[in-house]
Amino acid sequence: MADMERTEVTEHVKALSQGYLDDNSIELVEIMYRREGGGMVLRLLVDTPEGIRIDECEALNKFLSETLDKEDLIQDSYTIEVSSPGLDRHLVTDRDFERVISKEIEATTYDRIHDRKTHDGRLIGMDKEMIVIESGGISTVIPRKSIAVARLKIEI
Repeated sequence: MADMERTEVTEHVKALSQGYLDDNSIELVEIMYRREGGGMVLRLLVDTPEGIRIDECEALNKFLSETLDKEDLIQDSYTIEVSSPGLDRHLVTDRDFERVISKEIEATTYDRIHDRKTHDGRLIGMDKEMIVIESGGISTVIPRKSIAVARLKIEI
């Protein structure tokens, strides 16, 4: 299957599932359709502000199975996987950063900012161009285009 066809599948699945996602306050974080281990896998990573539960993933999986069977969209044999993106997922979109405002994050930058490439602290602000992290009473402004990886800091 060509990349264009894979993109068409993911876009069609997005459109088919949007009403269900909206009705259930579920955010589609990522969708992929690709070959894995000899078979095709349709994988959706989903979340809610409270965190996605297993039963919510199962219900979405069932909805998609039934809907895609009716639509007969995908001709190949495939598996549907619906899961959480995980606590350590990368922060990329505006929504990702908005979700963790006032929480501790870690950001690694391509270039040194204030003589460091690794920055951690409480996310106190963000917009389309930058984020602001506060640590030890010092605020650091980091341009978003300079961020190699940012994620929620997980306390163990």
